[in-house]
Amino acid sequence: MENEVVSYLRCANPECRNPVPSKARKFCNDKCRIRSNTLRNMSEYKQVYKDFDGWAGGPRGLGTVESSIKKDESYVIGDGRFSVDDYPIDPEIFAIAEANHEKYVLDRNEYEARVVLDGLQIFQQEYNKHHEKSYASEQSAKREARLTEEDKAIRAIKNKKYNQLNKEKINKRARKRYAKNPDKYREYYRKYYESKKEVITQARKIRSERS
Repeated sequence: MENEVVSYLRCANPECRNPVPSKARKFCNDKCRIRSNTLRNMSEYKQVYKDFDGWAGGPRGLGTVESSIKKDESYVIGDGRFSVDDYPIDPEIFAIAEANHEKYVLDRNEYEARVVLDGLQIFQQEYNKHHEKSYASEQSAKREARLTEEDKAIRAIKNKKYNQLNKEKINKRARKRYAKNPDKYREYYRKYYESKKEVITQARKIRSERS
């Protein structure tokens, strides 16, 4: 008896006449369920505008201006802009408007870049206040850890060339730093010499033998 009842149960989707698999189901599949909900929502939403336009066609039906976007504007596929067909524009005016628009885009990009850089500078200042190691040193250490042996060799060659071309400038800056705090650099050089004492002695010995 149950099979006879099930055979007469149809899908609740008004566009479908297929039987449902069981009495616990209203639709024969998920596709019909989604379609039925869509039809119901379309009917309910259009009823909101029924008293205004008489045919329940939605907000588009409320427009009475003949030169609407549906009829008098064409879509330009190239850059995604709309062009108005029924209002001719003087080429000189269009060129001025286009130039102003390009300037606006460039100014906006420059402003956004400046905001980002200012925000990064403020972040670095606050970071340095609350950390012993500065933000720049932290980032430099991370970049150093990611370098390969080939990258280190290339950087060493570039640094050597730069030092040769800017030897006077580098020495001048070093003398200024040393003059501000000589005790600090004396201590630094002493610790460096102690840590590299054997290497320095060996290098001096080789140099004296060659000479």
